[in-house]
Amino acid sequence: MLMVASVACLVAGVGLAAQAHRFGARAALAETLSGLLLILGLGLIGLGLPVFR
Repeated sequence: MLMVASVACLVAGVGLAAQAHRFGARAALAETLSGLLLILGLGLIGLGLPVFR
């Protein structure tokens, strides 16, 4: 379940970053949100590693 959530965050972050130019004046906000989603996705992957369990 944790890995599904991390993949979903990574996909959403990459998708939002790819479409950020379409937001015009709010492109910086879209890029910030996509960066946060990517960091969250990587953090969830790190939590799911068996080393940290």
